[in-house]
Amino acid sequence: MKLSRAVIIRTVHVAFAVVLIAALESLVASGQLSELILSRPSRVVVRLWHDLFGAELWQSLAVTLREVFASFALSMVVGSGLGLAFYRYGAFRRAVEPPLVAFYSAPAILLYPVFVTLLGAGSATVITMAVIIGATPIAINIAVGLTGIEPIWRKVGRSLLATPWQMLLRILLPAAIPTIVTGFRLGLTFALIAVISLEFLLYSGGLGKLVSWRYYTFDTDGVYSAIVLVATVAVVMNGRLNGLEAWARRHWS
Repeated sequence: MKLSRAVIIRTVHVAFAVVLIAALESLVASGQLSELILSRPSRVVVRLWHDLFGAELWQSLAVTLREVFASFALSMVVGSGLGLAFYRYGAFRRAVEPPLVAFYSAPAILLYPVFVTLLGAGSATVITMAVIIGATPIAINIAVGLTGIEPIWRKVGRSLLATPWQMLLRILLPAAIPTIVTGFRLGLTFALIAVISLEFLLYSGGLGKLVSWRYYTFDTDGVYSAIVLVATVAVVMNGRLNGLEAWARRHWS
């Protein structure tokens, strides 16, 4: 009986993770890696288990999720508006897109002192910067998706005497859905990265603050316990959007 490709890939992933964890456990236990730098995976699991029954981890997770979802929702609104404007107004796109792409390509998070000065070291700065970082790929993907539609679809719409709104909602957007969903996935990914990074830098709350506090108090087991939770949140969110992207490609491509 032949195994499916998906099963083989998952098996390889699990095997790689097991080998990596075993190697790290051996290196730390033998003293080749200091426990001040890297905790033993077995101790991280024990610490994570204890954290799951404490209030600190859940309170931090609640703050991070609130900021991520707020950032992503605003990113979709801002990015969709910009993307439609880029598609509709060529002069606006030529004027705004190059500096926006340059800002997106550069380490924009380094500008956080400017936003701290304007908005303070709190959720306002975290969400504002995460929206800027997350909205950019959404806007670009929407503009690219709508611009790259085959001309035949526009001809079909005109032949049916479709209004501009009918053309947009019933022809253009469905044809561009796979590219647009990819933009949403990237937007969520970058919004999550921005939120965690800014929480760590600003010490404003959430999982980023938790990692920062445990790092500065030399709580190495606690640091890696929080990092495991951050990675889990990222994997779950990315998996959900990957599924949405796959569904969109199957139904709209």
